[in-house]
Amino acid sequence: MISVVEIPDSGSAVDFFEMGLLLPVPGTEKNTVVMEDRDGTQVQRLAASAVEFKAGGRAVFKDRQVRIDLFVTDSRFALACSKYDKGGGWVGGPAVMLPANAVSKARAKLRSRGKMLVGQVRYPWIQRVGSSPKRGWGSEEKLIFETTAKGASTTLTLTLPKDTDAAQVAAEIARRAARYRLVSEQLDQETRDLLQPFTSVEPLAPGANAKEVRYFTMPRAHNVSEESARLAPVAA
Repeated sequence: MISVVEIPDSGSAVDFFEMGLLLPVPGTEKNTVVMEDRDGTQVQRLAASAVEFKAGGRAVFKDRQVRIDLFVTDSRFALACSKYDKGGGWVGGPAVMLPANAVSKARAKLRSRGKMLVGQVRYPWIQRVGSSPKRGWGSEEKLIFETTAKGASTTLTLTLPKDTDAAQVAAEIARRAARYRLVSEQLDQETRDLLQPFTSVEPLAPGANAKEVRYFTMPRAHNVSEESARLAPVAA
């Protein structure tokens, strides 16, 4: 889901599709990722100032006061940060990073030109995507993803600038996630009926408590894995 990975140089003969199944492939420009065909052309680019990743309820990675670029595509949510905290971000160590230890063997073949912090949540993985509102003047909003990887719950939290409406972003992600899954998975009718309403959801209103996170709960999400990362629209 999130890790510091090597940036391939232009001479690397690698399979970018395989290499990007669990973690995005960093782009050669700062704060970018290599786009896939299934990302589509309507990519929404946003920014965040902090990120936190938890696995099994325990904080694994934190980074604050940085510029993180976010990408909402037709197939996934991705992030990239070139100037990440190289000293103090990791809380639990690489062994706790479940996807980081299972990335495609294609990464072993590349020639690198530096490193970048990258992460992604593919839409079939999303169990819940939510938002928390501003808590006062000058405060920031949060965008939260919940998934499951190798039996452990994971939570990815992004801090958005005060001029970005996290509820709007969460709704857009829920809509795109539902649309993607409807054309990418072999679903029974019951699951299709559960997903269909999410294709047109509106942002959720803030809760009574200013700290309350409001979630879209996506039906029958997949575990984080290379198999579920391969789900893609079927060619007509």
